[in-house]
Amino acid sequence: MIVSTMTISLTVMGVAEPAGNGAIQTPLGPVTAAILVELAVLATLWIIGAVAAFSYLAAAHDAVDRERDRVAAELAAFERFGERVRAFSPRSTASAEAFADGPVVARSSTDPPDARSDIERIRQMYRETAMAVDHFEEDYDETLGEHARAELGPDAGGALAEGRDLTPGLRRVLAERAAAAATQRRDLLDRLDDEERTLAEDDRSFVAALSESRELVNGVGESSDFGDLEARWRRLETLEEHVRERTVTRSRRLADAGAQIPTYLYDSFPVPDPVLADAAAAVGVIRERRERVTEALTRAN
Repeated sequence: MIVSTMTISLTVMGVAEPAGNGAIQTPLGPVTAAILVELAVLATLWIIGAVAAFSYLAAAHDAVDRERDRVAAELAAFERFGERVRAFSPRSTASAEAFADGPVVARSSTDPPDARSDIERIRQMYRETAMAVDHFEEDYDETLGEHARAELGPDAGGALAEGRDLTPGLRRVLAERAAAAATQRRDLLDRLDDEERTLAEDDRSFVAALSESRELVNGVGESSDFGDLEARWRRLETLEEHVRERTVTRSRRLADAGAQIPTYLYDSFPVPDPVLADAAAAVGVIRERRERVTEALTRAN
């Protein structure tokens, strides 16, 4: 099948004309011509009915869901690590004396020669919790020292990775840093939930606009009533405006530092933002349909 090329104008969404370097300035920065070609192809496919869903929004939903699962797993892992550290009872002579505010000395020869030191037992707890999430190798692939320093801070993480004795102060700090790492995950989960709600709202809005616009052009070639055609044209204009309003809202959220949108999820996407990309395609579809009504109006006039 030969699919004709369709040009999408993005100026209606606050996107400027191409700059001298061939890129188009958007609220998220320059967009290359290659990306615009992808959007044009995507919009054309929607028109001919080859796809039924928004590809970038669908991918964004998947990315958010996947990240939520991973963050939730890390939250539970750091909660378990903190609980185990707080409940830990020193076993070696050196640690026991340290916890009793006595002198910290080398491990006593009365300890079993094959017994792990208390700090090594804490290290094993870290391996069994924070480093045991299913996605650890894929997302981190770090040594205990690297991961602990990144998550617990260079001081506490370094002491956990390389320390020889477990002191009351170190145990307290490790428990506090684990709680802080868990809190960070809770905050991120809230941001992911907010992003998921926003994506769902935009998805529903775009689907509704496209669905109604499709109904508005049904039988348009058979109608010669000028008033009917004009009403269809004006409604299509309103639908386009609704989509444009969603892009304005999205652009403001992206520019709002307080919104803290997890845009890192979309780093691998070939577009600056999934909402703006699918909105551009939706505008292209609605405009093409409005042009068909315009042609019918011209014939009926």
